[in-house]
Amino acid sequence: MDRKTFIQTVSLAGSALLSPAISLANNKMGDNDLKDQTRINFTRDGLDLTTDEYTSLLRMIVERNGISADSYSQGGIVEQLENRMAEVLGKESAVFLPTGTLANHIAVRKLAGDKKRVIVQADSHLYNDSGDCATTLSGLNLIPLAKGKTSFSTDDIKKELDRVKDGRVKTGIGAILIESPVRRLDNRMFGFDMMKDISVFAKENHIKMHLDGARLFNASVHLKKTPADLASLFDTVYVSLYKNFNAASGAVLAGSKEFTQDLYQTRRMFGGGMPQVWPFASVAYHYLDGFIESYTRALEMADRLFMLLNKNSAFKVDPFSDGTNVFKLHVDFRDLNRFRKNLADQNIFLPAPDNRFNGFKIKVNPSLLRTSPEKLVQQFSETL
Repeated sequence: MDRKTFIQTVSLAGSALLSPAISLANNKMGDNDLKDQTRINFTRDGLDLTTDEYTSLLRMIVERNGISADSYSQGGIVEQLENRMAEVLGKESAVFLPTGTLANHIAVRKLAGDKKRVIVQADSHLYNDSGDCATTLSGLNLIPLAKGKTSFSTDDIKKELDRVKDGRVKTGIGAILIESPVRRLDNRMFGFDMMKDISVFAKENHIKMHLDGARLFNASVHLKKTPADLASLFDTVYVSLYKNFNAASGAVLAGSKEFTQDLYQTRRMFGGGMPQVWPFASVAYHYLDGFIESYTRALEMADRLFMLLNKNSAFKVDPFSDGTNVFKLHVDFRDLNRFRKNLADQNIFLPAPDNRFNGFKIKVNPSLLRTSPEKLVQQFSETL
């Protein structure tokens, strides 16, 4: 299935799920409403809205759609977002949470129950970047697998199960967390076939599954699957609201009605019952239905951009195996910081140079739709 066919299929599926949802497929993700349509960033998973853009966008959304505010993260636009996200993910219910850290923590805490051991990737966000919250606050024992790799296998899990059986005190694996794409490994994806095998194995062994899908919508495009296809392998799934959907903050955790029932109480217990989060939910809802098409178009533009850059001996662009939106941009230029600054002066933003090679790890996102590959190549070349 090519990209064009894929986005047509996903668009039809999305519209069938909930017709009143805001659709921005023909509006470049609402870009026409932004003040600055020339900023191109190769640094984020989304548009990286400025404060001026964000406040102007909020005003437009409120005036156009009559947004209803929430009360302590319940009701109003927050409830609309939760319902829409649950439908897109093929889940019964969803709950807003202020951060992905809390979403992952609450998910594995509740899924694991009395079985406190949770299998994770050694390079996962929960294991490395959450301050040992699962262990400190919920007494969970995180078991890291496959250091330096995006994926682990059912054989890896079986070894852990066998090790648990040999213990003098009876314990068990309560949950498996899979992060895909993996941020620490250049947004590369967990092997889909392995993921399916693990899902079957987990059900057979009464182990719950959680997907850290912060960038799930990126992965769905590259795998040519719907977000619901991927989420169906898991009991619960978390999606970030700021990475793809340009909110200032926020996350959604989706699962069964039984799982999400009274979850707002746990959210409040951990200090996450914020009085009002409608400025986050409004922007995320605004961009949700248009992202897959916009990102697909951005990838098509990136394909042409990279082809043109590779014709210039000063540049070389390499993808990652099982990659999504991160690429290696090699630049034959002595002062990469100067090159970066000169592009920034033209409203094109690159990340800091990568010391492991002479270049940058760049991200593709819908800000590319604000220009053309030919113009970008000219700007890159003239900057040299």
